[in-house]
Amino acid sequence: MPATRTEQSTPDLVVPHLANLRDVGGLPTSDGGRTRPGVLWRGDAPLEGDETAGPGGHAWPPGSVIDLRNPTELPAVHPLPALGAELTSLPLIASLAPAAQARGRRGELDAGELYILLVETIGEAWLPQLVGVAAYGPGPVFVHCAAGKDRTGVAVALLLRAAGVDRATVAADFAATNSHRAALRDRLVVQGALEPSVEASRVGVTPEHIEPVLDLVDDDPRAPLRDAGVPDADLDAWRDRLVEGA
Repeated sequence: MPATRTEQSTPDLVVPHLANLRDVGGLPTSDGGRTRPGVLWRGDAPLEGDETAGPGGHAWPPGSVIDLRNPTELPAVHPLPALGAELTSLPLIASLAPAAQARGRRGELDAGELYILLVETIGEAWLPQLVGVAAYGPGPVFVHCAAGKDRTGVAVALLLRAAGVDRATVAADFAATNSHRAALRDRLVVQGALEPSVEASRVGVTPEHIEPVLDLVDDDPRAPLRDAGVPDADLDAWRDRLVEGA
């Protein structure tokens, strides 16, 4: 079947703005509330010289940036602190056990297993800081990795569920990355993370991969965060910040 226009390979295309940036405002919560816009943004990595505008008409840059990339993925200088953003670096893959990292380098660690490892084996290394910045850092809070889909997808799923957003809505937000695959592929090529020959159809997420993480929080959306050392006071503050009328 021929590729659609949005799935065609266009490695020579320059995308001078984030390809997978979105605001998670306006999402319904299980108790009838709704998330506020302009509080939590998610996306791919910003690059020097971007002409990005804030989603939903909000000003750019964000107040706080949480970068989930490894040190080896980073440019010499993150571009957003120079614009006034406060940067928190949480290198998730580098925090995994060496054996898990080695499996990942050999292509033996699929995304679904990686997601569970990030929560169950290294949660203490990043979840308290994630929630702390989300709850108290200057807003908006922007969470990103390289593509804004896997590590970012897990982090944002946990934040949304902890604030009371229902499972189906969180799963739909995770899958929304697939609407941005062509531009995202081009951005990753520019960063050197992908070969130019990679088709856009190979960039994106598999919605089923987030399901085991959502299973972990079905009975108590805060449980993995508490187990990782996140105080209930921080979780309450996060919900109050994100949810209208909380």
